[in-house]
Amino acid sequence: MKDERLSPEEIQGLLNSSGNTAEPPALSESELVVLKELFCTALGGSAALRHPLFPATAAITGPTWTVKSKEVLFTENETPVYIALGEFTGPIKMPQIVTMDQVAADQLAAELGSIEHKPTDLFEDVQNMLTHLFHSAADALSMLTGQGAGYSLSGMDILGAGQTFPFTHFTKEQWFAEALFTLSLGGHQNVSIRMYLPAGPCRELAEELAGCKRAEEAEETQAMASNENHETGKTSQPERTEQAPTVQSVQFSSFDEVAREQTAPNNLDMLLDIPLQVTVELGRTKRMVKEILEMSQGSIVELDKLAGEPVDILINNKLIAVGEVVVIDENFGVRVTDILSTAERISKLR
Repeated sequence: MKDERLSPEEIQGLLNSSGNTAEPPALSESELVVLKELFCTALGGSAALRHPLFPATAAITGPTWTVKSKEVLFTENETPVYIALGEFTGPIKMPQIVTMDQVAADQLAAELGSIEHKPTDLFEDVQNMLTHLFHSAADALSMLTGQGAGYSLSGMDILGAGQTFPFTHFTKEQWFAEALFTLSLGGHQNVSIRMYLPAGPCRELAEELAGCKRAEEAEETQAMASNENHETGKTSQPERTEQAPTVQSVQFSSFDEVAREQTAPNNLDMLLDIPLQVTVELGRTKRMVKEILEMSQGSIVELDKLAGEPVDILINNKLIAVGEVVVIDENFGVRVTDILSTAERISKLR
């Protein structure tokens, strides 16, 4: 009879396999495809070099994408390297790690500045170069996705030989998507830049973009089906033998001037507290420059209106009424004698 018991090695193998509950080691193929298309377009070619800092000879080759665990994230970097922490903000919210060789980055930043630099100046110039580069990439992402995106560089440091990066202070993610691309100036100054994006936010972004794409496709399918049904209804209509529908004339409401005058103020309820400039104008006149210069205290300026004529009442320099001058206690006032209609006043305020 055959012995069905398991050997100790088989039992240990089953225990090891059942205890392995780690996350999937990579993004799915469809999620990685969405991520590649999005960022390859934003970073590839000259899409990310729109800032005046980068001359016409600047170019980006790549990027190429791989998925890596955090344990092997910096194994291909030659120390010392710049390591920068940034974040894409807005609807596309995603932390970011960037590394690049310090010597090559300093040479590239020095040429972009076109002046002699001190080491401290080069550090700031490299920061500015990364900030402008990924700000432009965020602008490209905004145009590609139709949603506003921004970028902020949190900080930058130099990682020397034997030093490690404290991932636990930045992200708990185990897996990252790595984009490797090269920034060059005329083919003679090159720096390889590695951008690392956590797999979790990448997955959320891919799902959101894929969902939007599916919604657009569903709308297009629905519209096409509606058009087909409409066309089918048109062709089949003559074959129907049902009773003809009753046709009646339509009675439209009257939209006369009076109705507009009554309803128009209701649309301005939210604007009733806005202050307006009220001016009462006694009259106007024109004088030559010579006459203006000859004016002195006691000079009389004759206006173009006769005594007793109505004065003009202007709202924001637009005439809406006329009236007569009165005295109220010790102040001048004006009594309105004629005024435009409500509709005319509204049109004057536009």
